[in-house]
Amino acid sequence: MPIKRGEKEDNGKGSLEQMVSIEDAQLLRKIKRSGINAIELNDTLKALKKQKPNSTKDYSIGGEECSFIYMTDSHIGNKHYDPKLNDFAAKMADELDVDFIAHGGDIADGWYQNRPASIFEQYAVGYDNQKRECVKEISKFNKPIYFITGNHTRNSFFRGAGVEIGDELEASLKDNGIEAHFLGNAHGNIKVGKTNIQLIHPDGGSSYAISYKSQKIIESLESGKKPNILLIGHFHKSEYLFYRNVHAFQGGTLCGQTDFMKNKGLAAHMGFWHIHFQAKKNGQIDTITPTFFPKYT
Repeated sequence: MPIKRGEKEDNGKGSLEQMVSIEDAQLLRKIKRSGINAIELNDTLKALKKQKPNSTKDYSIGGEECSFIYMTDSHIGNKHYDPKLNDFAAKMADELDVDFIAHGGDIADGWYQNRPASIFEQYAVGYDNQKRECVKEISKFNKPIYFITGNHTRNSFFRGAGVEIGDELEASLKDNGIEAHFLGNAHGNIKVGKTNIQLIHPDGGSSYAISYKSQKIIESLESGKKPNILLIGHFHKSEYLFYRNVHAFQGGTLCGQTDFMKNKGLAAHMGFWHIHFQAKKNGQIDTITPTFFPKYT
């Protein structure tokens, strides 16, 4: 008689398979044939538990007028990261008395195993060293920070070892007395009253026209679900674009041009934004004043 889905398999051998469903028994056979031992399987399960899906969190901070610093792609741990530019951003955050700091990802440099030579461009190698440096540098800010992680840590530390630096960085910053909010892997939202500020850190390379990527991203947004302000990381470019009623910013970078970027012919627009806006009751932007603080090299 064929075994129905969910029934117990009885092969008369008194094995463990008698105590499990036919689906579980088939899975056990596959594991046995694979040659994975119990220790390896247990380690794999632990790593899987640490992984999290690409998530987005919302944080509401109230008010219809807001001032904030937007910075991104610090790449702390890379020799081209500029700590003086980070210090200047922290100084301006205090002088301008901003409400918060928004960071668009790649706070840490990570390490791509398919680019092994990149390790020679790092002054902090490995997850623990880079996390420690990130805590030191971000702790220079006296304002709350809302951040996403980005592809450099997501594609190396997260996918390679199942460790999400965002959770641990948030916890360590809070231990240092810094109000920190990890918003997600590649997307996150900050609500200021009814105004939605969205942080994104897409994948993919830059384009010849600086505005091309921003335009394509905005065109992909569904009507009725567009943010009021879109903060874009990853491309290391500085840009302000108003399109489809979305105020979009590419945030520049705090990291100079690496050898990888030189070989690809990619420029690094070093600097950060100060953004001040007033919103209507429904959250739409009434006025916005963007100021870019560039580093000239």
